[in-house]
Amino acid sequence: MSSWVIATTYIGGMLLVMSAFSFIWRRRKTATIKYEPWFPEHTTRDIYISLLQEKSPPATELQLKSALLRRAMTDVERMLKLGEDRPALVSLVQKGLVGEDLWNSFLKAEQELQQDIMEVTAEADTFKEDWGQTILHTANQMVQHERHRNIRDDIKELKEKEEKEFKKREEREKAEEIEQEKRENARLEKARKKAEEELLKMDEAEKKKSNSGKDNKGKGKKKDSSK
Repeated sequence: MSSWVIATTYIGGMLLVMSAFSFIWRRRKTATIKYEPWFPEHTTRDIYISLLQEKSPPATELQLKSALLRRAMTDVERMLKLGEDRPALVSLVQKGLVGEDLWNSFLKAEQELQQDIMEVTAEADTFKEDWGQTILHTANQMVQHERHRNIRDDIKELKEKEEKEFKKREEREKAEEIEQEKRENARLEKARKKAEEELLKMDEAEKKKSNSGKDNKGKGKKKDSSK
């Protein structure tokens, strides 16, 4: 066998071994990576599990059903959030703007959510036959109702805030008008006093002039009589 065939075979074998080693290494590394959770702690799930374990006294069926429904609502909210986040995240990953760790965290959140939904439906069937088929639909209706209520509350709060701002603006404008009126009245009063002072000065000047004329006439008569 020629030397180039041996070399090619050797190189090919080395590449194959390196590829296999790289694949195994990446798999092990991925398995050991701890991704940041996409969602915070699932508190409604923890509450339901705590109620199930309560022994003294045990939780009532109504309490358990309510807790399970609230857990299902959390799952619906997370399902909607993942649906909203996925298109933008896929676009960012394709453009290389975010790393694979974020994408893997997202996928892990989807898997965990799917698992919890399966558990919720299974738990629902333990309370009532076929409730597992409708509990998510009921939870979705309640989530939408809460969203609409929150929107109404936000609109009401915004309206009240705008009304308060409008009232404050009206009071401020009214105060400015009163202040402006005071300044205008003060200016007019000052102008009136100044006009009065000028009139008094003019009257005094006229009186002095008139008295001066009388004095001159009196002196003239005295001179005529002396002649």
